[in-house]
Amino acid sequence: MRVTRLALGAVPGVVLCVALATPAPAQMPPGPDFACLCLKQSVDASGADMNARQSELSAAQSQLGRLDSQLAAARARADVNNPQAVAEFRQLLAQRDAAFRQSNGDTIAASQAATGRYNQAVADYNNRCAGRPLPPLPPGPLACPPTR
Repeated sequence: MRVTRLALGAVPGVVLCVALATPAPAQMPPGPDFACLCLKQSVDASGADMNARQSELSAAQSQLGRLDSQLAAARARADVNNPQAVAEFRQLLAQRDAAFRQSNGDTIAASQAATGRYNQAVADYNNRCAGRPLPPLPPGPLACPPTR
């Protein structure tokens, strides 16, 4: 009796192994997804915005560098006994401080936010569309849902 149970217990296991070893029918790769076109459009738009914000930041940092150089030169030649020279130095210092606040405040925050949006758009695209073919663009504008 015990042998019978073992034999019966072994048979389903063999059948299961045979069933697992049988190749499944080949599946077609997923077809093109028009939502991926929208995600790609989002990646492209956020990439352009990120590049523009980084250019603004680079320009602000370049301006700050120029003002730092001008300030160093003005400091070296400043006549502290000349009120006009002191006033010009203070004006240049105020310009430099404003440029510093801009490049380290709103401009850098905008650049970091744009970079975050771009990275999120790329991650969304990769998670959903990586390795999938993109269909040709349909005629007319692409009706995509608004991006975040």
